[in-house]
Amino acid sequence: MIKNFLSSIVVSLFLILLVILCSENDKEESRHEPQRRINAMSNLVRFEKVDNELNILRIGGKSFLPPDVEWPTNPNGEKMVFIFNIPTNFLNSTLQFNYPKDQVISVFTTYNREDYFLDSIVYNGDIEELQNIKNGYTKVILHSVASPRNDADFLISAREIVIDKEMNEFDDNYGSLFGANPVFLQEEKLELASYQFCMQIYGGDFPEEFQDIFYLDDAIGYLFLSKEEKA
Repeated sequence: MIKNFLSSIVVSLFLILLVILCSENDKEESRHEPQRRINAMSNLVRFEKVDNELNILRIGGKSFLPPDVEWPTNPNGEKMVFIFNIPTNFLNSTLQFNYPKDQVISVFTTYNREDYFLDSIVYNGDIEELQNIKNGYTKVILHSVASPRNDADFLISAREIVIDKEMNEFDDNYGSLFGANPVFLQEEKLELASYQFCMQIYGGDFPEEFQDIFYLDDAIGYLFLSKEEKA
């Protein structure tokens, strides 16, 4: 019953994680065009090592996915790695969404240390690439809070995502940020009109052994949420 309820929520919200490559040229171009790329309401973030079982905004650690909900797998049957824990109360208060109170959003991605998987998760504006992602190589699930668990083959050591100062045109190191507009997108006209940007996390900000979580350590993961859930 819970499984069916959660599935209907996921379909209606259609949350999505995108991975978009970020080259040094993109970073340099962005620094020279701050007014076009940067929104003053965007915030830089920093990371602090925390316990794997805290229910806070964090990367890694354990998921609070209920025990009667199957651990996400991709179309190849591989168990996905848990990468973000996002309390709905935090989203509601900071970005004015209207998610159910006291729940969490769990984000999972395909990850493999032996096989190539970049093409399964990367998106540069092509509709077919977006459909590939929607087919289930990354998953974002809204659910109630249960006991911490990890059914994947890998466990990323938890890092709290701490919201820091607002960005400005003088900042030159902003790979990871929260709210407002994304930065470093290679393609400006992405097919994401029905989504609201939530945050972006630079692969190099993950713990050292998982800086290839998006296959390349200079890739950025972008989390977009359905605009329909705005308050």
